[in-house]
Amino acid sequence: MSISKSTEIIARLKQITATSTDSGLSEQLGVSPQTLSSWKGRERMPYSVCIDLAEQHGISLDWLLTGAGPMRRTAQLEEPASEPEQRMLAIFRTLTAADQQFVQQMAQERQRLRDLEQRLDSLYEQGSRGPNA
Repeated sequence: MSISKSTEIIARLKQITATSTDSGLSEQLGVSPQTLSSWKGRERMPYSVCIDLAEQHGISLDWLLTGAGPMRRTAQLEEPASEPEQRMLAIFRTLTAADQQFVQQMAQERQRLRDLEQRLDSLYEQGSRGPNA
């Protein structure tokens, strides 16, 4: 695997895991930053890591390793996409990989905030009932 190929794979791994740094990626992969650095230095990414991550995220291994084809294993959605979803997907596909990663990170952050808000609402409801409820 050439330097450019391994660099491209690492960039796609960062996109999948919504990380922007090597340390963030190593954390997501469950390896030390030194291990990731070693992989980069040897120009080798363990295929087992790529396969596991692709399976976990429903990613096409062809796309991950070569950049060819659709990112997702199945291009079909379970439900037909609504018109706003189709427009958003069309816009998203025109973005650079870095911009797509940014949008993905923002969407994940928004989801995380929504989950926290729901947890706070739940805790507030439990607290308003009193300790004996």
